Amino acid sequence: MRRKLAKAAVVLAGIAAIAGSTAMTAQAADGTPIKVASFEQCLGWGNAMKAQGMIKDYHCDNMNDARQWYLTPVN
Repeated sequence: MRRKLAKAAVVLAGIAAIAGSTAMTAQAADGTPIKVASFEQCLGWGNAMKAQGMIKDYHCDNMNDARQWYLTPVN
């Protein structure tokens, strides 16, 4: 029973990750800033999208009172 639950959790996490990356890709295509968890995540996503040719460049900023990080694609 534990193995089945563990496998189900892994599958659900994979599906959620794919769905999240698809939504982020769609936002990047039109240059909309994308909220990310941290500066490191911003760099990771930005570099990955740039390497795949989805965007020309990007920048990461947290110019708000809540100190939330945003990846802004440059097309």
